Parts: sequence; C-alpha cells; structure tokens
Amino acid sequence: MGKIFSLENNLEERNSSQRSRNEEREEEEKGKEKQLEKVSEKGDELPDSPEGYLESTPTPNKKYEFFESCLWITIRDLMTRDVVTIQEDTPLEEVFSLFGKLPYHTFPVVNTKNELVGIIDIDIILEILLLCLVPRAKHTPLTAIRSLGGKAEDVMITHPVTIPLDATLKDASDLMMKYRFDRVCVSENGKLAGIISKKDLVKEICRRRKKGGTGGTGGKRGKDDAEG
Repeated sequence: MGKIFSLENNLEERNSSQRSRNEEREEEEKGKEKQLEKVSEKGDELPDSPEGYLESTPTPNKKYEFFESCLWITIRDLMTRDVVTIQEDTPLEEVFSLFGKLPYHTFPVVNTKNELVGIIDIDIILEILLLCLVPRAKHTPLTAIRSLGGKAEDVMITHPVTIPLDATLKDASDLMMKYRFDRVCVSENGKLAGIISKKDLVKEICRRRKKGGTGGTGGKRGKDDAEG
C-alpha cells in the first residue's frame, strides 16, 4: 500500500513539473508575440525568415565604411597650394625672421624656376642660433658649415622627401607617421605643387565623420590648415 501511495505521489510530481514547464513555454511564446506586436506597431516590416532577419540587421562595420573610403582621397584636393617658400639665395637673417613670424616648422626652398631644391626646418634654425652654447667637441662638419653659411642654400636639407599629386590620404599619413613629418611637400614634375600636413588630414577625416561619410572630396585648404 505504501508503495502504491509513493508511486502516485511521484506521478503527481512529474505531472506538476511537466505542467510548470508547459506554462513557462507558453509565457515565453506570449512574450515573443508581444515583442513582435510592438515592432509591428512601429511600422517596421518583419522578414519572413530568420535568414531575412539577419540580412536586415545592420552590421557594425557598415557605419565605418566611409572611413575606409577616406583613405583613397587624393591629396590634390586637400593640400595647400598657396605655400610660403624660401628662395635658395635668401639671406639667413631673413630666414630667421620668417621662422619667428610664422607658425610653421618647415619651409620649402625653391629656385627661380619654382623647382624644389630643399627644405629648412626649425631644428636647423635652432641649432644655428644656439651653436654658441654647444661645446666645440660636439660640433660636426655639417654644423660648422651651417654656422658659416650666409644663405638658405647653405643650411637647407637637400633632396627632401616629397609625395606626388596623385597620392592618397593613406599614402600621406603612412609617410608622415613613418618619418614623423608634420608637413610633406607635394611635387609635380620636380616643381613644388603644394604642401600637405597632418592637420589637413585630420580636418578632412573629422569633416567626413560628422557628415556620416557623405559629401564631396573636399576643397582647397588655406594656409592655417597646413600649420605644422
């Protein structure tokens, strides 16, 4: 008799557990139906299949696609064309004055044909101006030549690194990051065509980011954008 009673209790517990599971499933189904109803009320069309739902769900990568497109913008649309240059026969005192007045760290040096023959950066100027504070034991032939020079061509860096007009934003950024340049001269057939700076690149990327990747390829930038 006790065994029959125990068996009946076990059967009742199993039935009760089964009913609980069934009720939980019913509640889950109702919850899903309510969620679908809410989506339908918002006017969103539901896909016919799970595959369609996955296809209709936007992937995180899509909103970053325009960043990749930024990499292939040509620098001819971003560079500064109206460049402040130094003639190769400019006296050093005028070069010093130019560095003191303008906020640039480098200046291209050109000849009378506007051919790029070199650059002068602020490190060279500082080295010349402070040469008297450097111990003679640390003087190099180059610093001695520069200290005795009287013109821009005497102190400039010859054969500067340049980038062509058809280079991309990615090309320019890679070059600047590799050599830690703030500005790079843009050349066309050996002549100075303009200057591209890190600030130019940052401004263009930020502008496109605000517009969500839409808009034009950008226009010509002013001198302030090429500040280095």
